[in-house]
Formats: sequence, structure tokens, C-alpha cells
Amino acid sequence: MNIEERISRLSSTVDAPLIVAVACFAGDIAAPCELVSVLPDSCAAAFIFVQQLSAGRGVPLAQSLAKSTTLPVIDAHDGLVAEHGRLYVIPANASPTITGGRICVTPAASSGVDCSADALFISLAHEFGKNSIGVILSGGGSDRAPGIRAIRQAGGITLAQYPGSARFPNMPISAIDTGCVDFVLRPNEIAHELARISRLVGLTQEPGVRFLDHGITLASRGFQATPAQDRELAAAVADQLALAQRGGGSSNAGAADAEHVGQEFMSDVEFIGVGPITGHQ
Repeated sequence: MNIEERISRLSSTVDAPLIVAVACFAGDIAAPCELVSVLPDSCAAAFIFVQQLSAGRGVPLAQSLAKSTTLPVIDAHDGLVAEHGRLYVIPANASPTITGGRICVTPAASSGVDCSADALFISLAHEFGKNSIGVILSGGGSDRAPGIRAIRQAGGITLAQYPGSARFPNMPISAIDTGCVDFVLRPNEIAHELARISRLVGLTQEPGVRFLDHGITLASRGFQATPAQDRELAAAVADQLALAQRGGGSSNAGAADAEHVGQEFMSDVEFIGVGPITGHQ
């Protein structure tokens, strides 16, 4: 199963949002800040940041993220329910897991080996399976292979920072070397990809963008297309509807609005980026 097919199987609801676990490094705050600065307010995912500590003192991660995004940034505590559109930061010297949709935070073992990211990634894979997403950003030292492998084997999506853009490339390289990483991108590109995924996943959850629910698909307009291509079309139309709403339109666009925008897009199918169209019926 290729990556787009796996993305098409993801789902997100208010009760069970898409969860994105992000491993970063206290010595390189720039990478997570760059990532969150590009995330849209409408992102249909919950983000949990776990930080590998550096030898020196760094700026608190939550404080730095809050300056880089308008999304709520929350210091995670034991028993907190992960909700979409929020960024959770695991405290230092803690071992995070997720159970029943709740973040569990316990004191880290005093073994001298930082396994906090792996603990979170592995529990996320076990709890959410194909709905889990793992991101490895710039960092040095510790191996992140077990966590990345767990998410990939569960059918989830994995991303790593392009090592050439990382101040500390060891963590991304370690993840990439497993052969289990789906996307290797710069932090801002990772954000764009996560936004695209969450937009596709959240289409049937948000009023006003239920384009597929209205029966407007490429196939219904005379084209041969895959479900993934229809979802790409829906995502493009969702963006246009959202823009129209921010410009003063209805906050709950219905079938007529979707039909109107859909017809405009159908006039130039290649423009919407749905991939190759195999022919006209």
C-alpha cells in the first residue's frame, strides 16, 4: 500500500483526533518553531511535542512555540485529553505515553538514556494504529528507530527533517536509515504536508466542506478517477469554500456552494492538482 492510500485510510473525529507526535531537541528550538509557524488554525490534528534535553540550558519549548503560532500551546500533564488544533508540550525529565486518548506523564527512569520520544511513539502506534503520525526533527545523540518503526508498522505516517536543513542531523538520519520514513522534508515543508493530511482527514468532520458528501466527485462529472484523487479535489474545494467564508460568505456552506465551486474547478481539472486523469467517459 503506497503512502497516499494509507493517508486515505486515516480518520479524525472530535472524540478521536489525528495525533501527531513530534520529537525535537532542546539545542535546536528553531526547527519546531519553524514547523508550528506554518500550521493553519484549522488543522484537524493534535500535536504532542517531546523534547530531548541538551547539555546546556535552553529556552522553554512551550514559550518558544507560543511565540511562533496562534494555536493554543499547553504544558501537558498526566490525564490530559488530546484535542485537535492544540499543541501539547511534554515536561522535561518525563516519560510520556498516550492511553485512551489521554496523555500520561510519569517521571523518566534514571537510566541516563533518553527514551521519552520512543515511549510516546510506541504507545501512539499501539493506541491509534494507522491514525498515528510521527515526526523526527533536528537532534543529536539518541536513536529514534524503535518509535519510528512502531508507527510505520502500525500503518501510520512518518516524517523526518531533511538532514541538510538540521543543525543536529543525527536523529533524522537515524530515523531515515530505518527505511520506515515516508517523507523527508524541511520543517516548514513538514508543516505543509501535515496540514494537507489533516485537511484530507478532516473533510467529513467540518460543516461547510463536506464536498464528497454532496456527491460531487470526478467520477460523477465524467472522469475516471481514484478515491484519492476525489479527496484531493475535495481538499482544493474546501480551501476555496473556506476563503469564501472568510470573505463574508456563509459560515456553513452547503451543497449549492459546493456545487458552484466544484463546477468552476471542473472547468480546469489539472489546476486542482488531482493527478493524472486517465480519460473521459
